[in-house]
Amino acid sequence: MRGWRLGLLLLLPVVVLLVLGGTRLLERSLKVRLETALGQAFGCRVSSGDLSIHWPERVLAVTDLRLVCPLSGTGPSETVPPLVFVRKISARVDILSLLNRVISLDSLRVEGGRISAVSWGPRDNYRDFLARWVAGVHPAGFSGGATIRRISLVRTDLSVRMADRGLGVTVHALRATLRPNLFMNRFRLEVPEGRLEAEVDRRVLSSSSLRATATFAEGGVPDLEIRTRSPGGRLSVQGQLLSFGTEPLASLFVRGTVDLRSLVPLLSGGTPVPEGTLAFRSYLHGRVNRLRARAVVTSSEISVGGHRLRDLRVILSMVPGLLEARPVEVTVGESRIRGRLWASLTGPAPRARVRVRETGRGGLMGAFTLTASGVVPLPRRPEDWGPFLAGLGHLAGVS
Repeated sequence: MRGWRLGLLLLLPVVVLLVLGGTRLLERSLKVRLETALGQAFGCRVSSGDLSIHWPERVLAVTDLRLVCPLSGTGPSETVPPLVFVRKISARVDILSLLNRVISLDSLRVEGGRISAVSWGPRDNYRDFLARWVAGVHPAGFSGGATIRRISLVRTDLSVRMADRGLGVTVHALRATLRPNLFMNRFRLEVPEGRLEAEVDRRVLSSSSLRATATFAEGGVPDLEIRTRSPGGRLSVQGQLLSFGTEPLASLFVRGTVDLRSLVPLLSGGTPVPEGTLAFRSYLHGRVNRLRARAVVTSSEISVGGHRLRDLRVILSMVPGLLEARPVEVTVGESRIRGRLWASLTGPAPRARVRVRETGRGGLMGAFTLTASGVVPLPRRPEDWGPFLAGLGHLAGVS
């Protein structure tokens, strides 16, 4: 009996060493397989920190995962951030499946993730990735795969930036869930808690709350809904983003309200602070980099540059490089102004043609009608809109 116990005590360290050594070999093998498979599947450079297996909890963990994807198309070389960076990924795994061709993951948890989609004109770093992901491209030379039932996201950001225009939008998801539907080849993203951030020429506006849902299917996002609120207003976006395999197409309905004082971060020092609330509803469609839009903007009363404007209504139409406001209707004092604006947004000195008609009553003239037209510089930067509106008011005879 004593000999049996002594043999067991001597064998136990050997078993532990074999398990630890085998675990490390398996971890290194899985790390190489993960990086190689992701790189071949998405055409990106892939690197990661540590990959570890925790046997008692049946958890597989990866740290500092990066996917750096090249810009599509041809053109000047640009330095882009990693399309995907994740501080930590942990998956609850079926241990026996590690020895099979298909690894079964009960759940996947992503912490501290960031997806950075960037475009320069017609080039971007995300279209090829999305098209391959949704289509389920399989890496060459790999006969295995993985099944995932549920993905949880914690403190994960999704940003889309048009670097050549200085525009960007970031969704900060405090928590979210991505549910794969392998039979329909779809993924459903739900963000019940987060916030939205918009960037214009490095100036940032943020919301206080966000709820969003999106369905990813082959070809794009056929079902998208975003609702966000802040002290400065509310925003609702519904629609589709399709044709990622060729050139992304958008079809979006956008509506909401904005308190003009919340736009102060976009204005330069010395620009008069606007006051009042605007309501808007719009429809955007076309290629993502060449969107067309039509919007109706209304307000019962706003103040711009010291002028009180009542019963404002503007119908805006926009195509790439061109903007038309027809009509623009507003009451200033006792006068009602109706006008039109045609603007070219391209070139080093954008300009606008303006035509206004003012009707009113007062002073020695009694009832009167005045018309005016002219060409005025059109601002390219948000901080220049104050002087532009002042010039427009002078042209209309209200300043």
